[in-house]
Amino acid sequence: MPTVTVTVGCLVAWWISTELIGSPQPVLAPTGVLLSVTATAYSTVVQAVQQTIAVLVGLAAAIGFVQVFGTSAATMAVLVAVALVVSRTVGIPWQNTQAPITALLVFALGREYGMVRLLDIVIGALVGATLILMIPPRHVGRAAKDMADLADDLADLCSDLAEGVRQSWTAHQAQKWLARARRMSVRLRSAHESAERATESLRFTLRRARTRQRLRRIMQAVLCLEHACLQLRGVARALADLAAGVRGLPGQRETGSFPQVFADLLDAIGKAYACFEQLLVAPGSGEDLVRLRAAVAEGERLERAARKQMAEIDPHSPLWTLYGALLDDCVQLRHEVDPDDGPHRDAIPPRAREQAARLMSRRRH
Repeated sequence: MPTVTVTVGCLVAWWISTELIGSPQPVLAPTGVLLSVTATAYSTVVQAVQQTIAVLVGLAAAIGFVQVFGTSAATMAVLVAVALVVSRTVGIPWQNTQAPITALLVFALGREYGMVRLLDIVIGALVGATLILMIPPRHVGRAAKDMADLADDLADLCSDLAEGVRQSWTAHQAQKWLARARRMSVRLRSAHESAERATESLRFTLRRARTRQRLRRIMQAVLCLEHACLQLRGVARALADLAAGVRGLPGQRETGSFPQVFADLLDAIGKAYACFEQLLVAPGSGEDLVRLRAAVAEGERLERAARKQMAEIDPHSPLWTLYGALLDDCVQLRHEVDPDDGPHRDAIPPRAREQAARLMSRRRH
């Protein structure tokens, strides 16, 4: 949310509390705005309700205990404990400590403070919710950036693998590659969460029609990268197994005669995902799509060459099985990002397709 917008929201909440409600120092009104705008539109509504319930719980508990038991250290301890228990009972998250805080402030300053606090927080939450409802959500753009960053990491790992297998490599190097592939799975979970927040942010956003189509493309990118991370992890595992000499494989001595066509294939796949990353960053360009198609076509050519080389290997050799699995993972990696025949074609922006068509038409003429 832009800084100016949040600042204006805080000023509006302060003015409403002072001029319309008569609150002397409505610090909690802008606080409510800040708490609200940090969430999505949907969670802002939920958060506003939770804040109000929490304050009501703290207010009721404080007034009741002070009237019955007076003010003492024992009353304070029981008051905090009861406010926490009641908060959890009504479903308020444990991070929300509004109820015990309100109870303590009312305990110290009197019941009138509790009512003022309630009104200030409600005003702040309403102003914050209104800001998010009126301003286009930014979670979608953030999710697209997270997807692009993940695609960039995937492209880098493919390129590093291609460079690494052009010469003999050790089991230690292969384990590093495998660790990087595993860390990408962690990044993938973070990207998933980002996409879910983007989806949630459109539930109560008034201008969501403008971003819904882009969100659908992002969700397709999530699926594409999820499958790609799994396949790339398989590639790294195969290279690690070969260098380690497990399952009857010849070990590190065979890495020196590793088929170079696989290195070229991994390099082409890396270029394809680098182009895909550029297409995920709004608005994407037709030139990126043209390069993506060229990289995919190059990958298909190299796959055919790899099959010819595999035909010369003894089918009873463990290497034949390993190279077959490696080739299958590479084929799937290339297929996932294929913009025309792959399963995630909807991840490509229509504008990029139109620009690419015009570029190719000019080149043909």
